[in-house]
Amino acid sequence: MRFSLMILLAVFALPANAEETLCKKLGGGDAISSVVKSFLTKMRTDDAGKLGRFWLHRGDDGVAREEQLIVDFVQSATGCDRLYVGRDMVVAHRGMKLSAKDWGRTVDFLRATLDEFKVPAELQTEVVDLVGSTRSQIVECEDDRYGCR
Repeated sequence: MRFSLMILLAVFALPANAEETLCKKLGGGDAISSVVKSFLTKMRTDDAGKLGRFWLHRGDDGVAREEQLIVDFVQSATGCDRLYVGRDMVVAHRGMKLSAKDWGRTVDFLRATLDEFKVPAELQTEVVDLVGSTRSQIVECEDDRYGCR
């Protein structure tokens, strides 16, 4: 069963204060996990010539492990009580030939997912800015095509 992030926000709502983490603002770890999994599904099922190319010929176990690492990373980065033990962003993405166009499509999928979960605009901005802080570590070329030459 898919839960709306707004419902989760209502259940986990805390008084706004300076100490409130982005994790708490988004409804906690379970809400973030749901959003990340929906986002990754969009990317995995994208056209094989676009972002879907990264999941071609991948085993189910590897995909599940990758998904859990991404959930852990996002939960940790947003201030949830979660330890990320994966590789750093440069090492994890080196050689994938991610282009500026790939990045733009990824952000589009992220925004669509946040809209799907009815995340308020101000929180969407925080999430997109947080994700954007990793761009220089992930994008390998500024080509206006999918993948680097």
